[in-house]
Amino acid sequence: MALTTFSCISIIITVAFYFLNVWLFSPSEYTSPTDAFFLEGILFLLIGFLLLLGRGGINFWSQKAAILSALAGFLYDEDTVGPDEILRKDRWKPEGFTRLALILMLTGLFMILIYLLTL
Repeated sequence: MALTTFSCISIIITVAFYFLNVWLFSPSEYTSPTDAFFLEGILFLLIGFLLLLGRGGINFWSQKAAILSALAGFLYDEDTVGPDEILRKDRWKPEGFTRLALILMLTGLFMILIYLLTL
């Protein structure tokens, strides 16, 4: 269900950008609308990947806390808060940036596919 929604939103964005490119780049002698479409597709893929990479993963401070708790458990040989308890609260959850990243990546993929179809 979510993939269908993301695909519909991505197709709407792709069509809007296509008409915007035709309107902006038709009179231009340096760049055609399809070339701009390809560059925008690559840009959308990169931005989406960076948003996806930066969101939903384990952050630096949680990694540091997990390493220190494992080290404390090894040195003191006592029951301490282990890395599992620290990393359990920091697991991946779909949030706003993740959804936006998936929409941008699908839009970039659709843009590149349309560019390749028009070659």
